[in-house]
Amino acid sequence: MLTRQGWATLGAAIAVFVSARLFGLIELYVLGSALVLLLALAVMASLRALPRLEVRRIPRPEMVSVGEPSTVELSVANASHRRTPKLSLWEPVGNSGGAAMQMAPLRTGDAVAATYRVPSDRRGVVELGPIRAERTDIFGLCRRQHFLPGTAAVLVVPERVPLGFPTIGSSGRLGEHLRMKSWGQTGSEFHSQREYVPGDDLRRINWKSSARRGDLIVRETALEGLQRCTVVLDSMASAYPDDDSFERAVTAAASVVAGATAAAIPARLVAPGIDLRGPDVAHESLRWLAMVEMGDDLVDHTIAGRTRTDGLGLLVVVTGTADSAAVATARANSGPDDTLMVITTADAPAAGVRFAVDGTSLEALQLSWSRLVVGTTAVTG
Repeated sequence: MLTRQGWATLGAAIAVFVSARLFGLIELYVLGSALVLLLALAVMASLRALPRLEVRRIPRPEMVSVGEPSTVELSVANASHRRTPKLSLWEPVGNSGGAAMQMAPLRTGDAVAATYRVPSDRRGVVELGPIRAERTDIFGLCRRQHFLPGTAAVLVVPERVPLGFPTIGSSGRLGEHLRMKSWGQTGSEFHSQREYVPGDDLRRINWKSSARRGDLIVRETALEGLQRCTVVLDSMASAYPDDDSFERAVTAAASVVAGATAAAIPARLVAPGIDLRGPDVAHESLRWLAMVEMGDDLVDHTIAGRTRTDGLGLLVVVTGTADSAAVATARANSGPDDTLMVITTADAPAAGVRFAVDGTSLEALQLSWSRLVVGTTAVTG
């Protein structure tokens, strides 16, 4: 491909030949032939095969959260037996920019290195490479582009907000609710026996012991805390008025899964087309949430079956508004041991939801969750 100087030289050669024809000057023919020869040499130089170059790029780290720094160490080495020409290198970084580098001629075995930062302001995959190498002849008349093989990627996962989880002794409304719900569990571990007190659950009466004692004896059981946490991410576009509210929902879902894992509570992430559970759920959820987009499918956490049927469970629905179809579906399909919690990221929590969390901002999410779960308004950084 001719550069601007190359096109100007071609135009000048044509003008010289026309003038030589008009005025019959041999000197102009010689000058025009020299310009054409110069262009031919430039084209031949640019068409010459590029020496073999080896590209090595190391992202540090390969997975970051939104806003966290990530850099790439890039090196280009001459792996051929010829000296390389001077090259202008361009490394595409994502869809909105790249890193430029000027590479001086390299002898065999020599290498050049550079470092650049990867943008991490949005979740998703940031594709790196392949490098575009551009060479120009020494006269600057002709330019040719080459692409050096090799690519890499940096995964930008959602930001996580620190969220604590309730225990039987928590003072928040959710902790008190779980404590009362735990008293009604029939499958809890046996602890002791005591005399019946009016108001006790009749299902806990030990009839054999009562017959021997002559008085009603109640079986005491050890209180159990949360045994599982299911996070349902509503990805229906109709539930979100804008992209920002959906991004907050993704962050909230990632935060709840991470919080449950940190509290040693078996977690599960459910969304249209995905059902993640098991020991690696926190890591796998982050990778999946980095790429999730809004769609039209309704999510139902019972389609793939429940994780367990015994023990207390927390069912967290993350959606835009409390009247979304995902909330109605979760409420209809929740089990007797499930406690429904709704996180709304487009509107403030509705009064009709007993355990509702304000997710309209990350600060509100952490504050509202903390107040509901542990009964405090303290926010940790």
